[in-house]
Amino acid sequence: MQKKMIVLAIAAAMAAPAAFAADASNVTVYGKVDMAFGSTDSGTARNTQVSSQVTKVGFKGAEDLGDGLSAIWQIEQQIDIDNAGGTNSTKNTLASRNSFLGLKSNDMGTVLLGRHDTPYKIATRGLDVFGDQFADNRQLMGGLGKSVGGTMDARPTNVVAYISPAMNGFKAAVAYAVNTEVATAGTDKGSIWSLAGMYDQDGIYGAVGYQTIKFTNVAGGQFFGVSGDRVSAWKIGGGYKVEAFNLGAVYEKTSSSIGGLDTLGRTNYTLAGQYNFSNNDVKLSYTHAGNTNGVGATGANMIGVGFDHNFSKRTSLYAQYAQISNNAGAAYTFGTGASTAAIAGVAAGGKPSGFMVGVKHTF
Repeated sequence: MQKKMIVLAIAAAMAAPAAFAADASNVTVYGKVDMAFGSTDSGTARNTQVSSQVTKVGFKGAEDLGDGLSAIWQIEQQIDIDNAGGTNSTKNTLASRNSFLGLKSNDMGTVLLGRHDTPYKIATRGLDVFGDQFADNRQLMGGLGKSVGGTMDARPTNVVAYISPAMNGFKAAVAYAVNTEVATAGTDKGSIWSLAGMYDQDGIYGAVGYQTIKFTNVAGGQFFGVSGDRVSAWKIGGGYKVEAFNLGAVYEKTSSSIGGLDTLGRTNYTLAGQYNFSNNDVKLSYTHAGNTNGVGATGANMIGVGFDHNFSKRTSLYAQYAQISNNAGAAYTFGTGASTAAIAGVAAGGKPSGFMVGVKHTF
């Protein structure tokens, strides 16, 4: 009897790791570490620092439910390695980036619940050759200004999203986010509607997007603005890849239902190109923010120049320079959250700039 019990105990001990391994097979760990060393100049002061360029780690998985249907999930967070206790420390929390649970059908598309990039954002993010780094075009594109909650390229919580399957290179996406504001009494309010259509085939990419954010209070939350305001934006983007060349462009217009708001009612555009030779990439971008609400000299321009050397598909060494040239009535600066190398204290008409040398590794 005692021998049988010992045999059963050993069998149970061996089965437990096997069961864990079976569950672990449903989990993929992925991420990116991107760190840079460089110098920034606000026009009145210089700063040398090590900065994190959207370092992140995530976990994702899927379960085949049969008949082309799968349950999918993802938990992803941004980790600002060099700034764990600084102003961006809120990013060093679980599920700060795209995190969701959903169902995916090969024929019907995907439905997601959780926190996710809006279709408006997804539509053209891939056209930015400096995406998630210091020279990211969102320094000028998609802006609502800090006084009304940041950028239209949003990643809200409380999202219900649908993404269609690709059909002859075309797919569509729609998302609705609720409770995007927090009232002083603790009642969640506000909402976002976001739509996009995308075509990607034979090296040709095209996209259109529309988004509207409804404000109901000024108490804060994910987005905040003037009570009763409805902020909207639309854009069109395109790209072309041929052999070693990669070209992209985006045109965007933002507006507000209430006149006179900060950085609303303007037209923006960006142009970008990338050339690959051997294991190297040369990058160049130009971004323009138009005058706000028809007020003269309130726009700005930004240039970005970069060089990447790819040691492998996962590891690269890069250098990049970016400068914003503000008109007399504008004070745009670096600090979208793509890089911890933000520049403060930029005066109207200033020309903030920065030079970075960094290493990026994906896993």
